[in-house]
Formats: sequence, C-alpha cells, structure tokens
Amino acid sequence: MLLLAAAAAVSACDDWTEIRSLDTESQRPDPAIEARYEAAVREYRASDHQLVLGRFDNSVKVTALRPQHIDVLPDSLDMVILAHPDSLCERELEEMRQMRAAYATEYLCEVTYSRIETLWEEANRMEEAEAASGDLQTTDETDGAQGEEEPGVEPETDGFPAFCTEYVNYILGLCDKWGYEGVVVWFDGPSLDFAGESERARLEARRRAFLEPVARWRESQTERRLLMGGSLDLLEDRSLLQRCDFLLADGRQAEALGAAAEKFFRLENLGVPADRILLAVSAPDAAGVGGVFGSQSALTATAEWLLQPAASGRKAGMLVDNIQNDYFDTGLIFRNVRGAIDILNPSPKN
Repeated sequence: MLLLAAAAAVSACDDWTEIRSLDTESQRPDPAIEARYEAAVREYRASDHQLVLGRFDNSVKVTALRPQHIDVLPDSLDMVILAHPDSLCERELEEMRQMRAAYATEYLCEVTYSRIETLWEEANRMEEAEAASGDLQTTDETDGAQGEEEPGVEPETDGFPAFCTEYVNYILGLCDKWGYEGVVVWFDGPSLDFAGESERARLEARRRAFLEPVARWRESQTERRLLMGGSLDLLEDRSLLQRCDFLLADGRQAEALGAAAEKFFRLENLGVPADRILLAVSAPDAAGVGGVFGSQSALTATAEWLLQPAASGRKAGMLVDNIQNDYFDTGLIFRNVRGAIDILNPSPKN
C-alpha cells in the first residue's frame, strides 16, 4: 500500500510541475464589454454633471512608477491640467491620445503670473552676474563720475511687460502645437490698493502685459476652453472673466474647508454664478503634507460641500491639484479622487 501511494504521489507531482503557458488573454476585458464601458463614460462626460478636474505633474519623462503615467488617472476626470505643458514626449502624447479616444478626456495647458515674474527675476540675476564678471574697467575710468548722471541717459525702464507678453503668447501657442483643448490662466499678482502713483502705473502695465494676450487669444480661439483662477477679485477690469468657461476659486493652500469656501464666496460676491465656479483644492504634496481638512481628505470634504446649493444655484465642481499623489493606496488607487467623483456624481447602480 505504501509503495502504491508513493507511486501515485510521484505521478501527481509530475502533473503539478508541468510547464504550461499562462493564458493572459482570458485576463483582459472582453472587447465588447470594454467598448460599452468607454461609450458609457463618454456619455457621462457629455451629460449635465458637476465637473472634476485634475492638475497632474508630468515632469518625469522616463517613468519608473505607475502614478507617473497620464493614462492611470481615473476615467471619469473631465479635464486634466498638465503642470509642464511643453516638451511632451511620445509616451505622453500616446497616453493622451488613448484617453481622448476612449473617454473624451480633455487636456489643458496653464500659465501663471507669479511663475513669469520668477523667470524674469532669475534672468535678471544671471544677466547681472555675467555683467559683473565681465566688467574689467578700472576704477580710474569712473573716478569723478560718482553722483553725476550722464547726459542723454534715459531712466531705466521695466522690461518685464515685453518679457511677459512673449511668454504668455508662447504658452497659448502650445494649444496648436500639442493640441490642448484649452488653457488655464492663473493671475496671482499683487494688489494695487496701497501702491503709490508710479508703482501703480508699473503694476498696471505688468497686468496688461499678462492679460491682454489672453484676451486676444480668446477672440480667435472661441472653440477652446479658457479657465481663470487666482486673485481675480483684485482685477479692476473684469471683462475677460465674462468670456471664461469657468473661474477657479483657489483654495489649494487652505488648511480648512471654511478657508477654501471663502475663496468661492469671493467670486460669487463679484456676481459670478455658482455654476461657473470651480473650487480648487489639493491632494497632499510630494512629502505627504496637506490634503486634509481636519481628519478628512480635503477632496471628499470639498465634494460634500459642493453638493450644498449656493445662493446662485448649483456649484460647478472642483479641481484637484497634486492629483498624482492620491494614487498610493493599498486598497484602491486614487481613493479620494474617486470618492469625490462618486459623491458629486453617484453611479445610478450604487
């Protein structure tokens, strides 16, 4: 009996260890089911619903992790803002093409006033450093000239407006270069309230250099989306705001829901209807800091608040900054983003 049992065990082991190819095809979704799902998402996208946008950091071109890919973002996102909108690699373009075709996802570029000021200041510092290192004139050549102005020399003018206009036009041109469906314009310039006459004139010229190219672009690009966010209540001329598809109440730095909501109310107090205002909040940053209001995710807390009608009607939706950082979860990737989408637009099957 023992010999028979041993022989059977050896035979069974041979069966267990037989090398067989893995059937990977059976693990893929049925093409017909997948096509119906994609059609359902596109139908949802075209329906009347509260929007959810994501701002995605696409700075990594040679990826090592899944959350660095554009095509891992939740299918139900309406629009994706790329934080680095130029120099797209072929992998990024292919992922965007796939998401557009399957789910009608829209992609937006962005331009930020404070970012242009930073670039301008950096360029000036580099120019000054180069000038200082190349200045080999002796002090004798300048002796006796201290405190005297050279005749015919004009006072130094602000070169920022020309630099700013050129940069804004460059970013707006990316819509044609890479096929973006629109642009997000963040104005976060300083207030004019306490500026003196000369300083006010300087800041107003800088504002015009930033906003006028956008206004001209809007006139010729009516089929593309224009979103504006930032300190929009500081603008004295708000005519451009009327031509935007949506305005962004910038609560990304808020540490409590009330502080984020206050940004929304500022726009509403300007006469902007709630169905044109998106509230921008943030997932945690790369170090895992932020992204919470109290003990709750800022994303789901904001979604619950957005369900409450505003004085001027239903709120338009939300923007999630740092969206790639919500990927990591052992149970469900993009858990809080998906939770926010489900709160705002629950599935009829739930």
